Amino acid sequence: MINKKKLNISNSNKIYKSAIKIIPSGGQTYSKGVTQFTEGFAPKYLDRGKGAYVTDVDGNTYLDYVMACQPLIFGYSDKDVNKAIVKQLSKGTSFSLQNKLEVDVSRLLIKNVPSAEMVRFGKNGADATSVAVKIARAYTKRDHIAYCGYHGWHDWYISKTDLNGGIPKFNQKLLHSFNYNDLGSLEKIFKKYKNKIAAVIMEPITVYTPNCYGPKNCKSKNCKIFCKKNFLKKVKDLAHKNNALLIFDEIVTGFRYSIGGAQELTNVTPDLTALAKAMSNGVPISAIVGKKKYMKSLEKTFFSFTYGGDCIGLAAAKASITKIKKLNVPDHINKVGLILKDGLNKIINTHELGKYFECIGYPCRSIFVFRGNGIFNELEMKTFLQQELFRRGILWAAYHSISYAHKKKEIKKTLKIFDQILKMFKNLFIEKKLRISSKLEGKVVKPVFRKVADFNSIINKTS
Repeated sequence: MINKKKLNISNSNKIYKSAIKIIPSGGQTYSKGVTQFTEGFAPKYLDRGKGAYVTDVDGNTYLDYVMACQPLIFGYSDKDVNKAIVKQLSKGTSFSLQNKLEVDVSRLLIKNVPSAEMVRFGKNGADATSVAVKIARAYTKRDHIAYCGYHGWHDWYISKTDLNGGIPKFNQKLLHSFNYNDLGSLEKIFKKYKNKIAAVIMEPITVYTPNCYGPKNCKSKNCKIFCKKNFLKKVKDLAHKNNALLIFDEIVTGFRYSIGGAQELTNVTPDLTALAKAMSNGVPISAIVGKKKYMKSLEKTFFSFTYGGDCIGLAAAKASITKIKKLNVPDHINKVGLILKDGLNKIINTHELGKYFECIGYPCRSIFVFRGNGIFNELEMKTFLQQELFRRGILWAAYHSISYAHKKKEIKKTLKIFDQILKMFKNLFIEKKLRISSKLEGKVVKPVFRKVADFNSIINKTS
């Protein structure tokens, strides 16, 4: 049965009409913008959130699987994190001298993250990855970087994308991409740039590569292993053999995939680690942690700014890390996420759509994959599913950022709705052979980045 309900987004549209006159691109974060949520049909502005649900400025409520681009590990407006924030607000937010919270949170990170011996704080993930690269360059006295995955907006990295306006060209010459599960691609970089590579920086677990679909201990029939033949260990050995540092970008994986991050799951400890997102349940703070001999480079390398010791972020991080550990949140979100992931693949197979769709990735943060197979436009496929999910009260961007607030009833509701939509997809576009574009009520979504040069690992990446 086709649901013809049209969302009322009049207030969203009115606000956006004003915004584009005074804000470049109309917003602050690309992956929250109108190109990522079918413009003309989807809401543009949210007003509030509680648990796993959000309400937009027109009063529509949605079950949210984006979770503010993944940091909300407890869900919106968590009472314990809020309590810690309010308590700190009454004391003050930023001070003229340092604050004990810096020490408290540093100790928590050192206790829980294997690579952490010393800690410094930033405000967002790109702060942490960028200072990690700066530390590596300062320590090794080298300039070139080998990378795999997405690592933020700063010049050293984003120069290889089509969003590189204002960045000096020399940055591109210092950055070299390698492929996950392909040690040979990294070996070629070390060979070509002998004694020039300062660091290897990578997402230790990624689903943006075809050969890494999930955890090594996952019981799902649709999961594959983390990586091929101890890939991460071999990357570490190769980096150290060439006197380069290994940096894990655990902005996404830290505290979500495991309390100690991917490095705890894989038993591969990097030299430096970048952390953010789940460590504070959405309140801005990040951290660079690592071994003392490398972190001490910051004593002679400038990394200092007014809000580096902001106490609101620190209070949120202290409350979040404590609660994550107390409730063993990674265990819950992986179990619930596995029910969703397996359920989605079962529905896909029931409707004989495995040729076109698959749910892959680690259960706590799975990805919905589209395969047009020369028949369908993949972005149109994504747009259609997103449109119909919005229509039925689900906010979705092709990944499932599970929070502690997502319980079995939310998963059951989601699977029921996906079953309806995929059944409709098969009926309309396979059996009746209609064009997907004929059923779209808004604009087709776009990738954040387009492929440029050797920038091959973040196409369609949400950031």
